[in-house]
Amino acid sequence: MLKIQFKDGRGQPVALVAPGCTIGKGAINDIVIDENGVSGFHADIKVEANNVTVTDVETKTGTQLNGELLSGPTMLHEGDVIMIQGVELEIINEEIGANAKTLVLSGTAVQESSGGWRLIADSGPEKGQQIPVNELIEIGRALECDISILEPALSRKHAELEPLDGGLVVRDLGSANGTFVNAEKVDEQVLKDKDVLQFSKVKFIVKAP
Repeated sequence: MLKIQFKDGRGQPVALVAPGCTIGKGAINDIVIDENGVSGFHADIKVEANNVTVTDVETKTGTQLNGELLSGPTMLHEGDVIMIQGVELEIINEEIGANAKTLVLSGTAVQESSGGWRLIADSGPEKGQQIPVNELIEIGRALECDISILEPALSRKHAELEPLDGGLVVRDLGSANGTFVNAEKVDEQVLKDKDVLQFSKVKFIVKAP
């Protein structure tokens, strides 16, 4: 899988999956470069099937690819280097093996269960793993999420779970491919014991206190 990352090691690599990602100074971008001369939306990366292209968004300072200023949409390949106002981003190919972890847990998701709501992984190498949900947690492809799911079909910030009034609520965060409960697409729903919560191919069984 092609990913883009800062050459200086800041931040986490971003997977280049459809529909793509944006680079710019504004916090709404997938890749934020907070430097003088960088536009709010500076460059756009589009992913369509196996084609990945980068385009400068008519900026004053331009976007370079391998030392050349972009003049239009240009194909990206492993090893290419994008430079914006002196900041270099490289394209890498990082395959996820068949036996690699699907879930990366952080924050509240690594706490020991205290008898509250839990998710039980029902797919992948982590099948059977129990994840406590003691407070609001985010789920998505981004590694900064409490539950990071390494599946290209997930949005960076895909959904959130919140224990509320004795129940557990799941909210979709405007994801591209949706959040499903018992195979039904939902925007927000109160979960019940034994519900099947699904993000792309990854399934969890909901366990009530």
